[in-house]
Amino acid sequence: MVGTGGTLVVTQGSLTGQRLELEGDLVIGREGVAVTIDDPELSRRHAAVRPVDGGFEVEDLGSLNGTFVNGQRIEGPTKLSGGDTIKVGQNVLELEVAGAPATVISPAFTPGPTPATAAPAAAPPTAPAVSAAPAEPFGTYAVPHTKRSRGIASRQWGPMLLSWAVVAGTAVALAIYFADH
Repeated sequence: MVGTGGTLVVTQGSLTGQRLELEGDLVIGREGVAVTIDDPELSRRHAAVRPVDGGFEVEDLGSLNGTFVNGQRIEGPTKLSGGDTIKVGQNVLELEVAGAPATVISPAFTPGPTPATAAPAAAPPTAPAVSAAPAEPFGTYAVPHTKRSRGIASRQWGPMLLSWAVVAGTAVALAIYFADH
């Protein structure tokens, strides 16, 4: 049976709070994909999340900066479980699976009245405090700029400067020529 009922929740990045239903292959990237994210660290077609037998998997599509599951860079299709995090560029997505048990702390239920002679019930356990700012789950990650291919504009500086040098040289030569004649 192919996994159904999954949702990716964006917990960090430009689409924070968005919920992406996993009904088929979901390709994530910068342009021309199902989920377009404006992030210079993403490749055009960065990663794909898809339902497979018994759940879901994520696959890096040859991106330069890689795809991370629970803080580990993946090299091939990687099986996902409910609660797993996927990091692509500066974006973190968390997988929610329908029917997965919720992680809620609640006191045990005691049926019936409590006898008057019984000791008072202990206070229910309290949930740990949650900070308002999300913690960086993957530590510090420096982008390997030496591997990153620069955009077309940065490759055109050399020819542009050469063209301006030729124009300036021609202008100087013409000024000298007409000054002498």
